Amino acid sequence: MSNFVKFSCAVMIALLLVFLTAADEYDCFAGEIPEVDVSTRTKVVNKVADLMSDYFLYPDIGEKSGEYIKDKLKNGNYDSFTDVKKFCSQVTADLREICHDKHLFVFYSPEEAKEVAARKSLLPPDEKERIERQLYEKGRRTNFGFSRVEILDGNVGYLDLHYVAPLEYAAETVIGTMKFLSHADAVIIDLRRNGGGGGISRLLLSYFLGPGRIHLIDYYARASDVAEQYWSYEYVPGKRMTDVDLYFLTSSKTFSAAEEMAFNMQHLGRALIIGETTKGGAHPVDVLIVQGDILLQVSIGETVHPVTKTNWEGVGVEPDVKVPAEEALQTAHLLALKNLLSKTTDDEVRNELVSLIEQME
Repeated sequence: MSNFVKFSCAVMIALLLVFLTAADEYDCFAGEIPEVDVSTRTKVVNKVADLMSDYFLYPDIGEKSGEYIKDKLKNGNYDSFTDVKKFCSQVTADLREICHDKHLFVFYSPEEAKEVAARKSLLPPDEKERIERQLYEKGRRTNFGFSRVEILDGNVGYLDLHYVAPLEYAAETVIGTMKFLSHADAVIIDLRRNGGGGGISRLLLSYFLGPGRIHLIDYYARASDVAEQYWSYEYVPGKRMTDVDLYFLTSSKTFSAAEEMAFNMQHLGRALIIGETTKGGAHPVDVLIVQGDILLQVSIGETVHPVTKTNWEGVGVEPDVKVPAEEALQTAHLLALKNLLSKTTDDEVRNELVSLIEQME
């Protein structure tokens, strides 16, 4: 089997996402709800409570959260809400009082409701295909989160990644980016504006790991009660950068899949994290249709490090070098130059690095 075929198979396996559904779970998908009345509020609260009980990672907390919002409904706490977005925001806040999960949202979005319905094959094939094309086009117009790629002074590569795109959309962009960065002596990956997503993380990190497969993280899903292991890819198209100094920039807004990248590489001792402690969301999620275009994003599993048995939920990823987010890039660039200076034996390169360091300091 060729390396390309091996890689293609690995990609396909990575894309097999398990979406938790029940036969009657989405019977209520029926279009937009511009405002809420007493009937809608009652249906939404009761449905969210049921979904929390059935799907939330911790069953006891999910059930307790659901009972809490049902009590709120019974006591009239939602009676004054007619604006759908304000209503959803309040239900979210009430659920979080019990479960304290930053991934948890009740929200209104006609656009995303259609995307969820398409993903879960609840729409006719032609409509599903149309929405999938729209999703791809939306990603293409933002270059799948790859906002900026360049070589900084001193041959330090820089990637500004704004979100973690699906692998089926962005694999070629990852490969092209890594080809562009392949001759850099150090690489900085900027996650300060990255709120997460999912898909390309393993491929991107695999370029900096190896040889062979490296155990990154485990996912525990409530539905299966089994931990699924995630490893780096044994093969990547192009050049690996296993000996290149690697730095991740973080802020208090860095979240979810972006945090996972920093967490994994920090625990492998492969990268330095520079910036601020991240937001703290480690749970894999699914998005479920509640009522019309009202949705629930709910944590359905737990991320667990294979050695420490910990994750970053609620605490974030602590940087190795703590500086304000706005200073993180300059700090990382300067540190990269100094580390390169300490290793070079080339007089011309040494003189260049000394000059750059003096300018920056």
